[in-house]
Parts: sequence; C-alpha cells; structure tokens
Amino acid sequence: MKLLARTTVIFLIYASVVAAAGTFVYYNFIRKIYYQYVDRTLSRRKLRVDNDLRLYLHSPADLAFWHRLDHNVEFVPLAAPGPPAAFSVRMMYNKLVNKTVPYRQLAAPVVFQGRPYRLELRTTMLDSQELLARIGQAGALLFGALLVGLLVLQHLLARRLWAPFYKTLGALQRYKLDQPEPVHLAPTRIPEFKELNAALNRLLNRNQRIYRRQREFTENAAHELQTPLAILRTKLDMLVQAPGLTEEQASHIEPLLDVTQRLTHLSRSLLLLAHLDQQLFFPTETVDLAAVIRTQLGQLREQLAGGSLTLATDLVDSLPVAANRSLLDILISNLLSNAIRHNVPGGTVRVTLTPQLLIVENTGRPRALPADQLFVRFRPGPERPPGSVGLGLAIARQICETSGFLLSYHYEEPGRHQMRVRM
Repeated sequence: MKLLARTTVIFLIYASVVAAAGTFVYYNFIRKIYYQYVDRTLSRRKLRVDNDLRLYLHSPADLAFWHRLDHNVEFVPLAAPGPPAAFSVRMMYNKLVNKTVPYRQLAAPVVFQGRPYRLELRTTMLDSQELLARIGQAGALLFGALLVGLLVLQHLLARRLWAPFYKTLGALQRYKLDQPEPVHLAPTRIPEFKELNAALNRLLNRNQRIYRRQREFTENAAHELQTPLAILRTKLDMLVQAPGLTEEQASHIEPLLDVTQRLTHLSRSLLLLAHLDQQLFFPTETVDLAAVIRTQLGQLREQLAGGSLTLATDLVDSLPVAANRSLLDILISNLLSNAIRHNVPGGTVRVTLTPQLLIVENTGRPRALPADQLFVRFRPGPERPPGSVGLGLAIARQICETSGFLLSYHYEEPGRHQMRVRM
C-alpha cells in the first residue's frame, strides 16, 4: 500500500470512529434538548389548564367533556392529594397512526371545587429508535461525502503534489552506476522534495566519483600485475629449458612456477569480482546451458581421471537461458572444479540438469560444511585445499546474483555435498 493511501486509510478509520461515537453523542444531545422543549411546553399548558379550571369549568362533567375533546388532557379523581408534579414517558395507542407510540406526560396535583385530582397532560414524541436511525442516516451521508472527498483529494494529490517524488523515484530506478552522465532530478517547489533531491544528487555524484576511481584503480592494478607476472613466467620457462640446469636448480624453479600461476589466477579472479561488485553491464544472450556443461566436463576429463573419480550425468538435451556466455562458462567451471577439488579418491561427481535446477554433487567429508562460510572470500579452514585461492564459490555466488540465479549448498547423507543453482 502506498504512503498516501496508507495515510488516507488511517484518516478514514479515525473519521469512522469519530462519526460512530458522534452519532450517539449527537443523539443524546438532541434528545436532551427535545425533552427540555417538550417539558417546557407541557408546563405552560398546565398553567393554561389551571386558569381554565378557575374561569370556565363548573362541574366534573365539564372535566369529562374536556377529555373527550382532547384525549391528551385527563383528570383522574383522587381520594387524597397526590404527589408533586413529575414528568414521565408513557406508551399509548394512537388512533391516528394506528399504533402504540411514546408520549411525554406531566402528572400534577390539582384541586377542583374542593376535590383533589391528578391532571395528566400528554403530547406525542418522536420514537427514539426512529430518531437514532435518522441521525445515523445523516451521519452515514456525511461520512460518505467525506470518503468520496478524501478519495478525490488523494487522486489529485497523487497526481500533482507527489508528482516530483514519483519522477525522482523513476530516475533512481533507471540509474546505473556506470552511466557517464549525471542524474537529473525533476525540479520542484516543495521544500521537502527539494531537500531530498539535493541530498540524492550529492550522494549519487559522490558514489559516481568513488566508482570511477575504484574502476580505474582496479583496471590499472590488473594491468600492472598481469605484465610482470607474464614476464616472470616467461623467464621461469626459459630457465627450465636452459641447458645445464641442475636438479637442485629445477627444484627451486618449480615452486616459483606454481606461485606465479597462482598469482595470475588470483589477479584475474579479483578483477572479475571487482567488475561483478561494481555491477558493470554484462551483455546477455541466449545460451544453451546443457551444451556449456558438456563442454566444461570435456575439458575436465583429465582432472577427473587424475583423481580416479566417477562422473555421472543426467542432463536435459537443451536448456536455453538468458545470461552472459563468459560468466556462465566461469560459473560452471568453478562449480565443477570445486566438486573435483573437494572430492575423495575414487569418489563420484554427479551433475543433474532440469529445466528449473542445476545440481553439482560430489562425495566428500561425512559431515555438512558450514554453509554460512562457503561463499566467503579467502575462506580459511581445513576444507580449503592447498593451492586454492579461496574465491571460486564467491565468484560463483556473485555471478548467480548478477544473472538472477540462486546458488545454495545442501548436504545429504552419506557424505554427499550439493551445489544447487535455481534458474
């Protein structure tokens, strides 16, 4: 739910609570005023009745005749003087509306020709339930008008007042860190959006400057490292082929060649990770993942044979995916190399490919590996074999995130370790 809609809902909930409570408050207020008005009217009628008793009525027959003329005036004879005047509500049958309706009644003691009577003056009243229903209808109409007005205002506010915010959001969604031109945010006269755009401009410009410097440093460092490493390897190869090389000299040169090879691989891996971290644009194309896996397995047959490993595959004939071909080659190569490197002598490497899932499984230690550390760069620990730079799975995880895949580790008994890539 959007912020403006959420705010409107809160306002509507508050308004509905106030309207519901206000209906009963307003009903009690109107009822009190109405009763006061009716009681005042009955009191004035009593004064007129008292005056008529003195001036115009002469016998009890006149009292009965008055009641026949006006059923709302009644004289009830008493044996003794009655209680003081009091107001009450009395339900009586009304012939005009043909139903029982509430009456407001004033009962007061009077004396006529020396005899005590109870004077009952009545007047019809609005039904309380009907009054409450009418007030509720009026409140519902008012609340409906308020609801319609708020929805219209929300629509207008979303289109006009919040337009700069949505333009800024759209510009940020289209923003890429490696784009050469700066981000241009829409101008606005609203102070809060002005401050937001100014802060975003400062942040984005600073990030672009830092990104350019990091990119230049990474490219320069990679270039400067590759050249001396290539020269060093060439010189070492020449020394190995030089005539008169003794066995002792060769024993010193061989570790240097291994270290040089490892440094070359490390510099390339770090450069690739830097590019992946910087979210550079890698063009995508339709690549047959099954064909890539078969090609990589063919290139690794010597390593499989060297470890006396058994290869088992269950691949679909073809699986086109949208990805960068070079990154996909590196991903499959790292997963397969990891399964070979961490295997046991005479173990098994099993590769399964379905339209939704790629599973690379290898036999290994009879316990699960720490899943939270497998994808850490330069991960230390006994699981890391000699000669490994510790970046293979980190690069695989980064490639999966860049390509929109999900890489995870699973362990199944007995001693089967799986790397799963969900498409």
